[in-house]
Amino acid sequence: MPLSRKRRLSVVREGDASGRTLEIYQEIKSSLGVPHVNVIFQAYGAHPRFLDMMWKLLKPAIETREFFSCADRLRAEAYTRAHNYFSVPDLCDRVREIHFSSGAQHELTDAVELFHYNNPLLLLIAALLLQAFEDGPAQERSAEMGADHPVFTQRLVKITEQAAPAPIRKVYDEMKRTLGVNFINTDYQAFARWPDFLNTYWSALKPVVSSPLYSESSHAVRESAMALASELPNAPQLSVERMQEAGLNDDEISGAIHITEDFLGLLSGLVFNVAFAKIALEGGNQMKSPQPGKKLGQIQRSEEPPQRAA
Repeated sequence: MPLSRKRRLSVVREGDASGRTLEIYQEIKSSLGVPHVNVIFQAYGAHPRFLDMMWKLLKPAIETREFFSCADRLRAEAYTRAHNYFSVPDLCDRVREIHFSSGAQHELTDAVELFHYNNPLLLLIAALLLQAFEDGPAQERSAEMGADHPVFTQRLVKITEQAAPAPIRKVYDEMKRTLGVNFINTDYQAFARWPDFLNTYWSALKPVVSSPLYSESSHAVRESAMALASELPNAPQLSVERMQEAGLNDDEISGAIHITEDFLGLLSGLVFNVAFAKIALEGGNQMKSPQPGKKLGQIQRSEEPPQRAA
């Protein structure tokens, strides 16, 4: 299980960062085009010397066109697996039934789109770094930096575990038990801004997560990330020997490796889980029930263009 409950995750949040760590956080957000610092980088922030060394070597790899193209392929694979292998309910209609305002519908959809974009980037980064610990790819390639990519600027409103009211904390605790983690990721904290959606989404996702096919699918996405990482240009090299030569101690090195291994597993599932949410807000993939006055041939099926919640 990723992120063992026996090992507590130490992080440096953006609001607590200063100096070089805060500077790196700002550069990461700019390079990825996101408005927040992801938890994996906050965890690396607890090892500031590693964070500095890692970012100097990683940045040339993630600012290439090839990096974003490979993330697109991971995103498409997760979406296809979720759509083809699992029954995804229509949460678009559910959102309307619980009387979400038009503005809330747009904000929820935008949040899902942000994470659907962001998580494959993070999964690919984790794969790149795990490869780097073994001194990089078998064959080195170079490419120009300065790739174009989407930019999300709307800051997230999150319900942290500490601030969550009792009903949300109950869902959070169940998520942690089911997913085998010891913290709630940013994605779910953002979804918790709409408690009815979080409850409905988790009720639909929980049995999927518990299925053997889910484990197979997340493993396949993880393996795809590792394969794609091996093809990327400007790949970093961060062997244990190199880190030792740079002055990092054993605790810093082992901590960074454990963080990367844990997040590789977590993100393999998270990419899939957010794809599930996206499909659900597009109308799901289940055949609709017949409506009065309509014949069977007029029923919307999953291959027809999906409808968004907003």
